[in-house]
Order: sequence, then structure tokens, then C-alpha cells
Amino acid sequence: MKLAMDATIADKASQSKLANDIATTYVAGEDAETAIEKAADLVSKGLDVSLHPLDPVAVDVAQARRAMVGLCAMIEKLDTNPAFRGHSEVSISLAALGLRVDDDLALDNARQICQIARDNHVAVTVDDEGPDIHDRSHRIVMDLLEDYEDTGIVIQAARHDSLTQVRELAVAGRRIRLCKGSYTGPRSVTLIRHHDVDLRMAACLRALMTGPSTVMLASHDPVFIALGEQLMASLDRPLEFQMLQGIRPLEQRRLVDIGHRVRVYLPYGHDWYRYCTRRIVERPSNMWLFGRSLVERR
Repeated sequence: MKLAMDATIADKASQSKLANDIATTYVAGEDAETAIEKAADLVSKGLDVSLHPLDPVAVDVAQARRAMVGLCAMIEKLDTNPAFRGHSEVSISLAALGLRVDDDLALDNARQICQIARDNHVAVTVDDEGPDIHDRSHRIVMDLLEDYEDTGIVIQAARHDSLTQVRELAVAGRRIRLCKGSYTGPRSVTLIRHHDVDLRMAACLRALMTGPSTVMLASHDPVFIALGEQLMASLDRPLEFQMLQGIRPLEQRRLVDIGHRVRVYLPYGHDWYRYCTRRIVERPSNMWLFGRSLVERR
């Protein structure tokens, strides 16, 4: 992982045709304007969007503030297009907002983003960026929920306590994103075997779907998409499917065409090489998904 993220290697690799093909397919652009254009195109085709700036982990107050100001400016631009109302969201990184520097700094920056988002009719979901900062991130999210009750929460199925989180957090009106993806950590915190993660994912999804919260299923796995459709039909309640930009576009289209809500996660920014590399290194099966989606696009 460290070798792949080396600055010299990243710079040279990012100039290759293959890397740029991947970036064009899976990243919405290197700047907010390009990402908003991509988002507008998806919304015009019946999809919802979640924009995520690929800002680096902030190492000081100034860097965290720049990330906050940049995201607030992007949110305000979204509201200039009425088509985005009810269809746009931002996914925020607390690490980019200063969590590695100071918890209060990250909370203050997140509060400012949530307020601007509320004023401009844009939803906010806070990403769970890993076991090492999960507890601190969770405390910040719970603080945000006191004033911004529609803030989206992420539950990672691979965590040992994921089902407990579902039972504690699933209340009426709360938006919960259930993820099965690149989330690795020590055995004391996360499930290791893929089969165990799948069983937990299914249990969490069923628990959410029988509860009062708004459920957002973030997975490309055909098994869980099918389970989600089955639960919607049997329980007569809605579910939002969420997928990464460029992954299984035909399935995204199928779900929309039969009347389901689908939100596309749109990362954007100059650090696209590290984003794509991390997705592959942390979950090698993503390489197969990337390759298949490149073929489908053609």
C-alpha cells in the first residue's frame, strides 16, 4: 500500500492511459465544476448523487478550513440548479476537516457544512473512514444529529458491533447508509472472513428494513441488491440503492427504470490516483468490478 501511494510512483502512474481511463470512469473530475456537470447529467437521467471531494487528510487548521470552505462553495453552486433539490447529497470526510488535528476543529467545520447544506437543500452523510478513528467520528456525528437530525450515518457491516449500531441508531427519520466494502481493521474490531461479513450484512439489512429509519444500501453485490428488492416487496417499504460512479452502470440503470431510487457516489478532486489505488488495494475484487464496468461502458 505504501509503495502504491509513493508520490513519485503516483505521479508517473497517473499519467498512463490506463490510469486515465480508470479516472474518467470512476472519478467525476478534478474540480467541483466538472463534478457538478457530471452530477447534473446523472440527475437528468433519474439518478440521485452524492458528491465527495478527495481532499487530503488535514494536518493543520488552515488545511482543514480550506477543505470546509471549498465544500461549502460547491454546495452553494448545487442550489443554483433547481434540478438538484431533493436529489443531491455530499459525503464528508472528518479527517479532511481536521479530525487528525483536533476533534473540536472537525466538529466545527462539519457544523458549518451542515448549516450551508441545510440552507441550500443538500443532504449530508458523514463517512466512516476506518476503525482507527471510528469512535471519535461517531461522537462527532452524534453531536451533529442534535442540531442536524437528517445527517446521514454510515454503518459498516464488517464491524463486530454493526448489528448493535443498527439497533441503537435506527430511529424514525434518521438516514442510515449500510456499507459492505473496503473496511479493514484488527480482528478485535472487524470480521475477517468474507462469509461472516456477508451474513452480518444480511442481518443488518433485514434489521434496518424492519425498523423506522431511512435505509440506504451501499453495495454492488448482486446478492444484496436482490435481497434489498425482495425486502422492499415483502415489507412494502422503500430502500435507496447506492453505488460508486462507474461501477455496474447497467445495474444502476435497471434499478432506476423499474422505479427504485439509486444514488451514485461521485468522488472528485486531484487526488484521484490514490483514491482508485486505495479502492483496489483494500479490496482486490474491485479490480474485477472496474474492469467489467470499463467493458460495459464501451
